[in-house]
Amino acid sequence: MRKLLWVILAVLSINTVAMAQPKWGEDSIACRNNLHIYYQHARNKSYLQAYPEWKYVFDNCPASSKNNVIYGPSIVKAKIKEAKDPAEEAELKKLLMNVYDKRLELYPDDADAVYERKGLDMMYQYPDSTQQAYALFQKALKISNEHSAAFYDAYFKAAAKLFNDKIFTIGDVFDAYNEVQEGLEYNNNVLNKEIAELQAKEETGNLTDKEAKSLSKAQRELERFDDVTSNNEKILTPIATCDRLTMFYNEESFEANKTDVVWLRRAAKMLTSEREDDNGDMVDCTDNPIFFSVAEALHKAEPSATSARSVGIIASKNGDYSKAAEYFKEAAGFELDPKKRGQDYLRIATYYQKLGRLGEAKSYALKAASQRSAWGTPYIVLATIYGQADGDCGANVFEKKAVYWAAIDKLKYAKGIDASVTNKANKLIEAYKKQLPDKSVIFQLGIKEGDKYTIGCFVNETITVAYD
Repeated sequence: MRKLLWVILAVLSINTVAMAQPKWGEDSIACRNNLHIYYQHARNKSYLQAYPEWKYVFDNCPASSKNNVIYGPSIVKAKIKEAKDPAEEAELKKLLMNVYDKRLELYPDDADAVYERKGLDMMYQYPDSTQQAYALFQKALKISNEHSAAFYDAYFKAAAKLFNDKIFTIGDVFDAYNEVQEGLEYNNNVLNKEIAELQAKEETGNLTDKEAKSLSKAQRELERFDDVTSNNEKILTPIATCDRLTMFYNEESFEANKTDVVWLRRAAKMLTSEREDDNGDMVDCTDNPIFFSVAEALHKAEPSATSARSVGIIASKNGDYSKAAEYFKEAAGFELDPKKRGQDYLRIATYYQKLGRLGEAKSYALKAASQRSAWGTPYIVLATIYGQADGDCGANVFEKKAVYWAAIDKLKYAKGIDASVTNKANKLIEAYKKQLPDKSVIFQLGIKEGDKYTIGCFVNETITVAYD
């Protein structure tokens, strides 16, 4: 009986506390008034003006509205920027972290967003808290892959910093890189699918104004993810040298993980990932002896764009360019990202070029160019394809050599749309100019500068005779 009495008293005590601390606090009128005032400022991004009233609400009735914890971080960060006293700044930073903790307490379903944003702000506000911020990022990623580009950028930067600070091993960095790449790939695929659907509606003239805004937003977000991918590659390059990858991906690790699809997929991506060498050329680490075992096991276990590329590279290294081209066609069929698909088409073009199947090589170079705007590399490749046709098109010296004018036109176009290929284009232009038919020869054939000529066979280009 006494035990039952204690239970009743405990329940009554809890209810009394709950009644004393209602949603609107002890003074509901003051809470409502302050909430209304700060909300009007916050929605107009006048965060400093919102601070006094927001602080009252956060201290006295935080559960009165979710806006308290949604606008809270922006309001507090604006106050931090204005703080002149180090002690005040320190207290405000603590308050910022408390806002995230309060959101997690009141709205536990928002955990992935809370961990992401708290981690990002922690890295910025507390530069020495990289390890704690990284732990928050890990929690966020375990819940969902749907995070901002800024999240994935910070996630890998944090891992790289912890490696440089001797806290992370090389394996930790590789794990972080792969986790980030998988997250980026997930978001890229979602965005590319959305963009493709909206662009299809746009082409038919059925895109609404709302959908047009969604398309523009998705394209901007995709660019942000692409920037993060590029940034991460630059960070990884000096860390993930082929020598280090060989230490991590070897016969022993393969035997231990050969049935682990996730491990195989990550190993294949790490070894096929291209990085720029000292000469400006793109190289990978597929010379690693274990790469062949990884590629074959992955393609057998889980056919995908990654596995198809991997076995395609094996075929290429064995000199079987026809088979390599077929594997990269398979990869392109799996791929949702048009940029990666463009790279696949470009590989196919180079394989057909090696086989002397120049018409097919041209076709795939153009398919590659169609996947990505302002990309000059496919036109560089196309120019070399035309140059390789020297002697194949036409009946006389002029006609056989006219392919170099077509090649030069493509090189000029390439550097005109993509400044990154300018040096390579200029070198080829100078080389191809030396291959143009001699002026005395074309004079004898009744051809003069400024004349136009249509090259036949697979080239099918109209050029202008010029020697400038």
